[in-house]
Amino acid sequence: MARFIKFNCTAAATQPEVLIAIDQIAAVTTNAAGTITTVRLNVTATSTWTITHSVALATLTGNSVVEAIYKAMQSNPGGIVSTVGSPVLVAQAPLAQSGAQGRIVITVPQTQIAYTQNLYTP
Repeated sequence: MARFIKFNCTAAATQPEVLIAIDQIAAVTTNAAGTITTVRLNVTATSTWTITHSVALATLTGNSVVEAIYKAMQSNPGGIVSTVGSPVLVAQAPLAQSGAQGRIVITVPQTQIAYTQNLYTP
């Protein structure tokens, strides 16, 4: 297990990367309704990291953002930093195949969720 997880935040000009100590994370929580675009990492009973992402949880399959955080927490054994991946928002769609071999044309490119902001609340 790595010692820190890292979020690459695309719109956070002042802090584009945030490192959070894994041994201080008590729980990862979301809105029960799944309609908001934030995930909270509870560090203590009163302090939290709030990570904002680009897509409401209701439009995703399951809790893929939370799963990405837990996977990052479990990966990179013996390492220092493990980066939280961006779950797939829209899978790529190839053009219908005719059986011919060669280049496959992609009609819809794959898009990922972007982490946009981070906020520490003591």
